[in-house]
Amino acid sequence: MGKVSAFQIQFDGDREVYNSGDVIRGQVRLELQETKQFRGIYMHWKGRAVVTWTEIESRGKSKVTVLYVAGEDYFDHYITIWGKDRSDIDDTKLELPAGQHSLPFQFQLPTRQLPCSFEGTLGYSRYVARAVIDRPWTFDHVTKRAFTVSGIPYDLNKVQNPLAPVYNEDEKTVCCLCCATGPVSVSASTDKRAYLPGETIYISASLDNKSNRSVHSLEAELIQSVNYYARRDGVGSPGYRTTSHVVTSVVTEACGSYGTAHWDRKPMVIPPLPPCNLQGCNFIDIRYYVKFTADVASTPFDVDIMLEIIIGTIPLKGHCYDSLSSDQPGSSGAPPPSYEAAFGIQKEIRDEHDNEYVFGKLVFTPFYTFYRSTSTVQTHRQSAIEKSTTV
Repeated sequence: MGKVSAFQIQFDGDREVYNSGDVIRGQVRLELQETKQFRGIYMHWKGRAVVTWTEIESRGKSKVTVLYVAGEDYFDHYITIWGKDRSDIDDTKLELPAGQHSLPFQFQLPTRQLPCSFEGTLGYSRYVARAVIDRPWTFDHVTKRAFTVSGIPYDLNKVQNPLAPVYNEDEKTVCCLCCATGPVSVSASTDKRAYLPGETIYISASLDNKSNRSVHSLEAELIQSVNYYARRDGVGSPGYRTTSHVVTSVVTEACGSYGTAHWDRKPMVIPPLPPCNLQGCNFIDIRYYVKFTADVASTPFDVDIMLEIIIGTIPLKGHCYDSLSSDQPGSSGAPPPSYEAAFGIQKEIRDEHDNEYVFGKLVFTPFYTFYRSTSTVQTHRQSAIEKSTTV
């Protein structure tokens, strides 16, 4: 960067999470090795959702790549923090002396409800501040920083039957017809349907193995499934894609041939996650499932059960959260939430306007509502011990 040795955006209090209508305050810190001439320094604030993927289609004897894309802006605003406004047609330059400079700024987020920050495989809902040193007739210096918007609250009180357990069962004959010896039967259930991040899902299950194959393990996985919607070339026929990944899991040994195995309220802690649906975004829909699997030896035909659950941000009124502890002695319900970084999510936030000389925090991890409890650490430790002893 030559004469610019440091260029970064700092938010007051190193705050990571903001709500609709909040005023974001901070400073753009700039260090110059010698006096420089600029037209001005401005900030670009943008909230946007983007979905994109490609598909290969056959056209006669050839194949073509087709782009599916969708996007929407939630805000797109510029503010000048030093010198001339970017819209000023006068290219006269102003001098900024060598040394360290702290240029204060403030920006108010729109008061209307904004979707939660989300970083996915095929799309995102992202909020970014960029500071730009405006230099006419040459490339600009840029620094950028993404931040989390908490999003539209997901109220568990509006969920139908939130305390009802989710139950499913299945069985599968894993041998061919000439040597079938009986099915592998599995049933599984969660203790309820609706949860908060930080809560513990208690999973009960039964395995009745009437086959001559052993069942290596029983495993429950918390699955985040994301539906993406877009249009061909952005304006044509609609399309959709679904991706999923394992957020966390718990696994134990199962049983041998003609045996049984049981889970009685096996705990699995929900880490910091965005709520269901991604309300306010028209192109991304988030769902959560507990996938329970009996891994049958020497065959790809495992027995899988899917249990759909709801993850929200506002606790049930009058409900005592056994897996959460309040700061107030003798109180009931959920304690106040905090915000914690999403585990395992680090996204590059460069875009088509950035070059190799961009400053700032270019890797972003969103923060999500999290109701921390005294039991969370204990449950994590128990799950780690069980995984380490599983064959």
